[in-house]
Formats: sequence, structure tokens, C-alpha cells
Amino acid sequence: MNVFVRQGLKCSQLLRASQPKTDKCIRFVVTALDSTEKTTPTIGSPSENKLKKIIFPPFVKDLFVGEFNKSILNYAEVLNYERYFVLLEQTGQLTKFLEENKETLKTINERGAVPEEILIKLKGLDLYGLMVPAEHGGADLLNTEVLRLFQELGVNLTLAELFTMNELMCTKAIVKQGSEAQKAAYLEKISTGELWTSYCISEPTCGSDPNQIQALARWDAETETYKLKGTKTWVSNAVRANLFLVFANLRMLNYLGESEDCLTAFLVEKNSPGVEVSMPYDLAGYNGLQVCDIQFDCSIPQSALLGEEGKGLDLLTELNHEVKYFAAAGLVTRLTGLLDETVKHTLHRKQYGAKLSEFELIQIQLAKCASKIYALESMLYITSGLADVGLNPDIETESAIVHQFAVESFDYVTKTCLSILGAQTNLKEGKYGEYLAENLALQTLHGTSNINKCFIALSGIKHLIKTKGEYLTKCRQPGFYPVKRFVYVIKRMRTNLDVFPLKYNLENYVHPRLLRISPLVDKAEIGRA
Repeated sequence: MNVFVRQGLKCSQLLRASQPKTDKCIRFVVTALDSTEKTTPTIGSPSENKLKKIIFPPFVKDLFVGEFNKSILNYAEVLNYERYFVLLEQTGQLTKFLEENKETLKTINERGAVPEEILIKLKGLDLYGLMVPAEHGGADLLNTEVLRLFQELGVNLTLAELFTMNELMCTKAIVKQGSEAQKAAYLEKISTGELWTSYCISEPTCGSDPNQIQALARWDAETETYKLKGTKTWVSNAVRANLFLVFANLRMLNYLGESEDCLTAFLVEKNSPGVEVSMPYDLAGYNGLQVCDIQFDCSIPQSALLGEEGKGLDLLTELNHEVKYFAAAGLVTRLTGLLDETVKHTLHRKQYGAKLSEFELIQIQLAKCASKIYALESMLYITSGLADVGLNPDIETESAIVHQFAVESFDYVTKTCLSILGAQTNLKEGKYGEYLAENLALQTLHGTSNINKCFIALSGIKHLIKTKGEYLTKCRQPGFYPVKRFVYVIKRMRTNLDVFPLKYNLENYVHPRLLRISPLVDKAEIGRA
């Protein structure tokens, strides 16, 4: 808790004041405004303090059923002026800190760990417990605010990934499904940086498929403990973490009274007898994450159960979907830095009597890189905005799309920029080799592209069946539902003849350069693009 909170200053006072003389972060001033009123952002007016949650249908999933929500074309006012000021101050301080310590950050991959001095200094910037509720010592920030801070950490992807995992996997699982005792025991320590977390899902015989998990948990009635046994592989931050979120199969009785294994989540402390952590892998990319294998052969108390027995798959699915787009935030900063270096290179490097920047092919390549980075950043904040303003938001498909686009964009921008930079990228001790290693690691870090693409398609199809399944079934039965069949045939005829009323009239909402293609959305809405 910083000096502004102790003094009880309001952001409006800070706005009128000159620049603060202290170097401490003012993040917690958000939670110290008017105690009679929840200080959250607003929809529509950036000067209001109350967040007006709205019921926002899933945007991408609705595209599968022919619905296009035009409100997505406008950015919602997620942050009010006061929260924006606080975020601006903290990102400014974080940027300054990262710049001052850039030489130390460059050694992370070689050291194989993030230096403790960096993590200790980051405590002063209040980068821990960003999404932990205020009553448990956290900042209780919005998704948009957290995303902006993680984006700044992208100057080093290992550092960004480290904080993303610590904040969004085990910590968020405790916030969502933890008991009051679990929240009291762990959240405040996480918020102060005293406690680090990690999660354990992959095993020697399975990767991202939770149905293949072999780790077992058995309830021992005599000792009133769970006997946990199994090996988890590729556990990030395993050396530093004090608390692990472990997924294992628990033998239970189903609704038929038959015995079956159901995935269940447990909180396991590292100092529990029977928990053994291996030496870290020596990785080409993200080497500072200290990825290890962990052997579990231990007894854990009943209080270690997170959520309900047999509900681990639901929790894992929810966490995976949320972490995907947050993990892409740091990529924006990383790619922007590489593109800036490439542009400077083209302005000074000469070939065939002219600067590289004067060749049209180079200009096109750089423009494509810039457009992909801009599109990625826009997708990130639209998705986080939907999560902030929606009442029970459904953004799992958007999150997967953002992650997939981020991976593909990182691959394109990296390869394009390195090809322009030329032979210097092949130096063994050069900095550009890290980009290639990071690009390779990203392809499988949060699930392979094939899995992501299949999930996107299947989630849309499932939503179509849920929303329009009964209607489509009736349309296929003209004998029982002649009116519905007739209306359906008329719509198909209009589509084939290109004669139909425009439903959205997007030419009034889009940029002039998109006027020619905006009618295609209306065509897609009734089944033809």
C-alpha cells in the first residue's frame, strides 16, 4: 500500500496537482477514492465512476448464426478519467524501470532465470495481485488495465509470461473457486509478491489433452487426506513457485452409481512431503521460466481441494480460455521493438545505390508487419473491453482467435524483419536468435494451432446448434412445418438472386475504404458471402 492510499488522496486531487515527487506507484489510489461508491469505469461517459454492466451476446459465436453486433465497431469507454490517470502513471513508471534495467533483462535467457533483484524492484511497482479483490490485498483491476501492464512487460517475453501465469492460472482459480480459508491463506501473500504460483497439467503421456491425464488422487478415509500420485512435466516457474495448482483424476461415483475418474483441482504447497522438483530444462526460448518436471507422491489435506470434486475440467477450460489472449499482450511490445529496429536499418542500409527504405517491396513488407501489430493490439483491447463491460461475458472464442492471430503474426513479423536485417541475424551471440527461439516456442506454448483452430470452429458450431438447431430441423421437415420451410426457401431464393433487404447498412458505420465490402456482411447474414 503506497503513500497515496495512506493519505487517502483522491485522483481528482492528483489530476490538479503537479507530478508526484515520489517514485512509488499510485495503482492503489483506484481503491481509495470514495468509500461510499465503487470506483469502476463506465460505459458511455469517461467521467462517471459506476460501471454499467450490459448483457453482451458472444460476438464471434453469433457470426456462426448470421448475427453481427454493430456495437463492436465502437470502442467502449472502459476506463474513466481517474483510472486512466492511475494506469498512465503506473505504465510510465514501469516503462522507466524496464529501460533502466534493460541490460539486466538481456541476461535472463543466459542465466536461465529472472534475477531476484528485478522481481524485488517490481514489488515497488505493485505488479502483484493485479486481479485479486481489494479485500484480500489485491488491486482488483479490470482486464484492460492488467492487459496494458502485461503489454509493457513484453520487452522481455519471459518476464511477461512469468507474471501472466502467476496472475491468471492458480491465482485466478483461487479467486473464482477458492474457499474463504484458501483465499485468506494465499491471496494476500500473492498480492505482496511473497508467494509465487504455478500450475501442473502436462504429463509424460499427454500434452494439452486433459482426458489423458494419468495423475491420480484417492481419498483416504482413515487419515482424512487425499493421496496424490503422478508426474507433471513442463511446469513453468517450478523453482520459484511455492504453490501449485494440480489437476488429477479422482475416483468418484457418477449419476448411475458407477465408479469413474473425474478431473479435480488441488492446491499443493511445494514444502509438502513427497513433492520433488527436477532441475530446470535448458530451453532455447523462454529459458528464464525455469521449466521443470514435478513428482507428486504425497498426502494433502481435504482443505487442498479447489472447488468441487470432479469439476476440474470446467475450471481448466475456463482458465485456459482467459489466459490465451493475456499471453499475447507482451508480443505486441516485443514485435514493435523488432519492427522499429528493422525500420532504422532500412533507413541507413544501402543496396544498389539506394536506401532499403526506398524500395517498394521493402515498404510493402514493413507496412504488412505494422498492420499486423496494429490489428493484434486492437483485437486485444476489444476482447478485454468485452470482458470488462459484459455481464457474464462469453469471450472464449475471441480469446482463442486472438491467440492464434498473435502466434501467426509473431511468425510473420519475425521472419520478415529478420530477412530484411540480413546476415547479422545469424550471429550465434546476437540478440536476434532469441526471436527465432521465441517464435518456435510460441507455436506450442498455449496449445498448438491445430487445437486452437478446431476449438474455434467447434465452439461456433455448438453455438449454432444451441441457438438455431431446432429452427433448422423444422426447416428440413416441410410436411410438419410448411410455413417455416416456405420462409426459408424465399430467403434462399433472394440470396441466389442477390435481391434482399440490407439488415445492417454498415456503410454508415465503417471507414470509406470498406464501403465496397460492407454489404458482404449482410449477404453472409442470410447464408451467402
